[in-house]
Amino acid sequence: MTGSEDRVLTVRDPLIPDERVDALRIATPPGWEEVALADLRSTMSDHAHAEKKAALSALSMLNRYPDRDDIVYRMAKLAREEIRHLDQVLTHMRARGWTLMADRPDRFAKALLAERRGGAGEAELCDKLLVAALIEARSWERLNLLSLALEDAGDPRLAAFYDELARSEAGHYRVFVELALAECPTEDVTGRLSHLAEVEAAVIATLPHQPRIH
Repeated sequence: MTGSEDRVLTVRDPLIPDERVDALRIATPPGWEEVALADLRSTMSDHAHAEKKAALSALSMLNRYPDRDDIVYRMAKLAREEIRHLDQVLTHMRARGWTLMADRPDRFAKALLAERRGGAGEAELCDKLLVAALIEARSWERLNLLSLALEDAGDPRLAAFYDELARSEAGHYRVFVELALAECPTEDVTGRLSHLAEVEAAVIATLPHQPRIH
């Protein structure tokens, strides 16, 4: 993990560390919340697609490593949770009279996925797990920001929903890091997470604000 001096995220104060998601190096630059709220339908559509892809990714990992019992069990549980979140997001959208918009390419995820090492050994597995962890960690931060913005905008019901989901994303981050530590004993998981976190921070710092979760 990174040292406390590198951790800059918390629930309400971006200058105080939050140990639940301690790999993230930087907070989202100011202004994303305003963009997300200004086109909330697009933001929620993107969120729905993100939950869909998270469920598919968990099932893919389960299929890729059928002999690793802990991965199979935890990915099955994760996939169920992500599908439930997808259903909940769609229900909130439908209550507002909104239909799901088309999925869009995810530059954030693409940049992180490009950093994964190939092959069929522990290096590949380690990177798959840690990239997934960082995506979940950033989802925690963005959903938390969205929750606070919705609360300030006078939408407590949707704010509470996103607060609940943000906490879930933090838990998913820990699942992936724990699996990497348990399943990849020959890998320097801490060092690799630190490297990938630097890449993630560079991507976040350069991406334009858009009405989407990543």
